[in-house]
Amino acid sequence: ARARRDAASSVAMEDLQKNIVKIQDDLDLKVFRPLQKRAFDASSKCCDGDKSRESFQACLERAGQATSQAEHAVMQTLGQFQQRVQRCVVQCQDKAQSIVEAKGVEKAQAQMESCANDCGKFYVKELSSIGAKLMKEHKP
Repeated sequence: ARARRDAASSVAMEDLQKNIVKIQDDLDLKVFRPLQKRAFDASSKCCDGDKSRESFQACLERAGQATSQAEHAVMQTLGQFQQRVQRCVVQCQDKAQSIVEAKGVEKAQAQMESCANDCGKFYVKELSSIGAKLMKEHKP
């Protein structure tokens, strides 16, 4: 008997998840760490001189601003992407649910797996352009 697979764990969805992790790792190494290094360097310069406490705090905030803005933008973009993937899978579930009564659970399961696989394939392609765009927009 064929082993049952959860639609969310289809091969294409697994590839999609691996690609998301790879993009996050690439962004961490190539964007966020250099930004963080700059922020640390700028923060250390805030300690120079005899600034008031308020000036010192403002300096620290400015030093970390670029990193915070880039992190926020990337998280927002990836969050929106993941919401689109989830909506695709929910549509697959809706389609499969409508098949259950007419054709049975096995047909519905096969439809669900096929549909989720299609979602994964589509979004793997889209993810590569999103990753390239994020790297370009936030490269220090």
